[in-house]
Amino acid sequence: MKLLLLSFVCLLALHSLNAQCTGTGSINFQQWNNITGGNVSNLTSNVNYPNNPSVTGTLTLFETASNLGSNLGVRIYGYICPPTTGTYYFWIAADNAGELWLSTTSLAANKVRVAYTSKATKPRQWNVSTTQKSVAIQLVAGTKYYVEALMKESTGSDNLAVGWAKPGQSSSAPSEVIPGTSLSKDLVSDVQAPTVPSNLAAAFITNTSFVLSWSPSTDNIGVTGYDVYRNGVKLNSSTLIGPSYSITGLAPNTTYNMTVRAKDAAGNESSSTVFPVTTLSATAASESFNVRTVIARQRMPHDLVYGPDDNLWYTERFGGTVSFVNPATGVKRVVLTLGSKMVLAGGQDGLMGLALHPEFMTGKPFVYIAYTYQSLSATVRRIRVERYSYDAFTQTLIDPVTILENIPGSNDHNSCRLAIGPDTKLYFTIGDMGAGQYDNVSRTNNAQNLSIYEGKILRFNTELVSGSWIPADNPFTSGGQPTPVYSFGHRNAQGLVWGSVNGTPILYSSEHGPFSDDEINIIESGRNYGWPQVSGYCDGNYNGRVIGGFTVVNEQANCVTLNAKEPLRSIFPSSNPPTGGDNMLWPSLGPSGTDFYGSSAIPGWQNSLLVATLKGGVIARYQLSNDGQQIISDTINYFRGMGRYRDVVVSPDGLKIYVACDSSGSTSGPTGNVTTTPANPGSILEFTYVPGSMRQYVQMGSTTIKNTIPADKKDNSIDIYPNPATNFIVVYNYAAEAGRMATLFDMNGRMIKQQLTSGTATRIDTRAVPNGMYILRITNATGSILHTEKLVIRK
Repeated sequence: MKLLLLSFVCLLALHSLNAQCTGTGSINFQQWNNITGGNVSNLTSNVNYPNNPSVTGTLTLFETASNLGSNLGVRIYGYICPPTTGTYYFWIAADNAGELWLSTTSLAANKVRVAYTSKATKPRQWNVSTTQKSVAIQLVAGTKYYVEALMKESTGSDNLAVGWAKPGQSSSAPSEVIPGTSLSKDLVSDVQAPTVPSNLAAAFITNTSFVLSWSPSTDNIGVTGYDVYRNGVKLNSSTLIGPSYSITGLAPNTTYNMTVRAKDAAGNESSSTVFPVTTLSATAASESFNVRTVIARQRMPHDLVYGPDDNLWYTERFGGTVSFVNPATGVKRVVLTLGSKMVLAGGQDGLMGLALHPEFMTGKPFVYIAYTYQSLSATVRRIRVERYSYDAFTQTLIDPVTILENIPGSNDHNSCRLAIGPDTKLYFTIGDMGAGQYDNVSRTNNAQNLSIYEGKILRFNTELVSGSWIPADNPFTSGGQPTPVYSFGHRNAQGLVWGSVNGTPILYSSEHGPFSDDEINIIESGRNYGWPQVSGYCDGNYNGRVIGGFTVVNEQANCVTLNAKEPLRSIFPSSNPPTGGDNMLWPSLGPSGTDFYGSSAIPGWQNSLLVATLKGGVIARYQLSNDGQQIISDTINYFRGMGRYRDVVVSPDGLKIYVACDSSGSTSGPTGNVTTTPANPGSILEFTYVPGSMRQYVQMGSTTIKNTIPADKKDNSIDIYPNPATNFIVVYNYAAEAGRMATLFDMNGRMIKQQLTSGTATRIDTRAVPNGMYILRITNATGSILHTEKLVIRK
């Protein structure tokens, strides 16, 4: 301590360059969550310290609130402005441990530790250890000194406070906790506003949403974030860090005036110019389908597979059976009855997942299933994944082999979808067990825990390889051995399907959100999908909320910390999600089974995702970009009100859509009303596409005038949607290259419309363009042709 005092005295002579100061009333506060240990070193050695705190803010007193939580760390930093020149003493109180650092100047690099405690204290308990008090320190009035206090809490009653005794006061105890009148969070007064946010652009425009982006602002000290305004009203509940924001809940064909304000820590702001964005007209399904019932009154059909034997294979969750039905005749064959092997105690128990080996007809007649086989309590189950062999002579499944059992199960969020990839590996979804809600409100959410198979997608071999069902190239290991975990941070993935987009295989999933923010995801090896620290986009709409048993303080920061992969589409990413009440009124669809549409049989459908919805009572279609990495359409709904849809599959020729309907449950009716008695209970329905005028235009283009039509020229940086079109088309310019021109020609080569593309998404009005076949050509700034596509306009 004597050496510290000497260093302060010696360095005060170098202090004359510091500006005069007065306190500005506050000091900076940072908090890091989910860090174990009770030593300050546990905080300072963490990868997120000091640049990625969970919480940031300011304090008007050099003291935190008590009982902030457990397993957290705190840093308070800024500047002290002594009111008088003379001798000061400092104290620190903290639980579990704390350190006080003070600089000999305004520079943080010159800081030295002046007091500390490695023993827990009560709030403002200054005398547990002698090290809590500093030596006498000489300070000069009106001069700023950098100060920093650190605290690390494990469990218990956390607290942190710094007090002082000023010149002439007793040095036996602090006279006060240092007040805001002597504190400052900045070195100099900041009166300069950030530069104006510029280059506002709207992307992924739909009839109810778009993504607003802008070029980042700069500031003499630093930009702290942005606020977004729609028609003069501020949208986001917390300041945005990044230069983009998803705007949702909009009306179709409506113009919204957007502005963005950049802010700095001193409260200075600058506002962009008004940027108008017009949403698209509502996209309605225009195709016609004939519908018929393949089979009815099944016991909760769950998974559908269009088999290579041209039969529809399916599981009955309540019946515990695997069957196939001839889709033409409706004749059913039960090939497996689990009986007492399956547990059906309640909730979401039963036989769920189903997959057939891709070489089912050529020597590997393997069938894979997943079901609950044990009940340990009202909420705890065990799940088993099994492989059977199909005996074509007896038409039964035989020779069961357990791939994995003792998988955690629940009465809620079991998921249990199976899909086989182009790598001939078996992929399996397992939910978070409903942790943090309803009957499982006290259950720990393990979606982020790699050692527990909850909230994960698992990956298995379809056959034993070197005696193991676990692929050697899986992304995670335990004790040097690969684990089944392929991806994590999932809530309740109800759909899982592989699609091939222009030759590239991609694994897609659909997943339930908590109150809003249902998700469509691209699943990648080893990736974290954020739950329960992130729901939907990294937009902060759940900040301050409890989801999955986890309190979300800063969703945006959680995304960075977890390196979470955002969804392809967040369905209804509400800026103010509900907290309870009737779940049928929540902004969600309840996405369930999902299939990939890769055929060209239905015009405009190729490379789409089809998603069965439970709540919505529709089959939702999402058009994918040329590379399969984006959704370029709004949600297009089909077959509304004909059932509570559990799964959907497409026939090999692409002309038929098969849908499994739940036997019971609440869903939307034909007009969007809620019904507790869904149509077609327990049925498998067949929807057959009826070629119409869209099809006729395509035929005309390929026969009558085929010699006048240039060959399609595709560029993966460009997408056109919709095609066929009605009142508009949208050109998606993923490269955002300036100077690109969209030109529409009729079949005689006459130019009908021409428009420069603007930003990522450019809307071209076609209301005045007559029905017919056209050519849309995209050129770059030098006139080179990038993209040519036949376009059908049909009203």
